Amino acid sequence: MTEIDFIKKFLEDNIDYAREKFHDRASVTVTEKQDASDLLTEVDLTLQKRAVDQIRTAFPGDQIVAEEGEFSKLPTHPNARCWVMDPIDGTNNFVRGIFPVFAISLAFAIHGRTVSAGIALPGTGDIYLAEEGKGAYVNGTRLVVSQVQNVADARMDLDFGCISDRAAWLGRGRNLIAEGGQLRCHGSAVSALAQVASGDLDAFVHMSLNPWDYAGGQLLVEEAGGVASRLDGKTLKLFDGKSGVLITNGAIHKEILRIIRR
Repeated sequence: MTEIDFIKKFLEDNIDYAREKFHDRASVTVTEKQDASDLLTEVDLTLQKRAVDQIRTAFPGDQIVAEEGEFSKLPTHPNARCWVMDPIDGTNNFVRGIFPVFAISLAFAIHGRTVSAGIALPGTGDIYLAEEGKGAYVNGTRLVVSQVQNVADARMDLDFGCISDRAAWLGRGRNLIAEGGQLRCHGSAVSALAQVASGDLDAFVHMSLNPWDYAGGQLLVEEAGGVASRLDGKTLKLFDGKSGVLITNGAIHKEILRIIRR
């Protein structure tokens, strides 16, 4: 089984489980991690355990990086074969019943770069898949980023993240907030990146983001014709330990970088 086949099957096998748990969320066990806005559910843990167990069986020896518990560390060998997972991105939305906007992301990387990726949006039933050099697709239909040319006309997801990110937004992001067209904060980076890949959004910006939040979405957007970088314009890498993420349709990328730098 190839890596993309594994990703596709895992998402197909688990999207209904996540959706059913969302509809029955009143009975789902929820705990806090760092603070009251940082939540963990039994669904996160179940999906992550399922993925870890299946990866260890199908691809023994591969490294695994994931959001929860012992796996939430950068890999010891960043250039080796590595799976990167966010079991539920947008857990707060999941728990509170917002929209519903939450997602499952599973990606495979080698040499520190994602080469196969998938995202499932249980709220809509959509499954997004991408392979390096082979394009990005949603439910079998090829994805293409938008053609919006100006920030003033753009629909952007400005993810304000946790409280510790707000000072950076008030500093580096102030001009972008003032000059951007339609601004959103959906509370799920994975969901937002799927929408940049589909052309429904034109840009996504975050002041600090973990690899599991963008590993799958970055490849989706790039394979759909978009561009990804750090906020200083440098290459967006998975395991460089740096913060700040800008992923766009490409046409407005340089303009956003100029606004942030200003």
